[in-house]
Amino acid sequence: MSMIERIVHRVEKHTEEWCQRDAVRAAGAETNRDQLWAAAVERERHLAKIIGEDAQRASSEEIMNEHQLAFVVHSQEVAQTLETFAREKDRLIKVIPSTRGNYAKEMGIKGSWLVFETSE
Repeated sequence: MSMIERIVHRVEKHTEEWCQRDAVRAAGAETNRDQLWAAAVERERHLAKIIGEDAQRASSEEIMNEHQLAFVVHSQEVAQTLETFAREKDRLIKVIPSTRGNYAKEMGIKGSWLVFETSE
């Protein structure tokens, strides 16, 4: 083999290995995402049950308005960010519904971007 052929062969080998690792990573990420959504759905189901026990005739919207709360599905990183916003007394100023994510739509879960204003 010429030097160029050896280099091309090594590049192809590294590319193939990277593609295999990436495919494994992507499959693992999809599995993790499915598990997280399933856990989120289960938490939401539990919340609905608790809310239902507290107010059998009140809707989730009525309860959230009455107690000024909302149930949000999120990652640990988002939890830390939201805790920082709350600690710094930042103010929620806008909610922008997300239009992405087929899996969430299939599960009946909707997401939104929360826009905050820094406290002064």
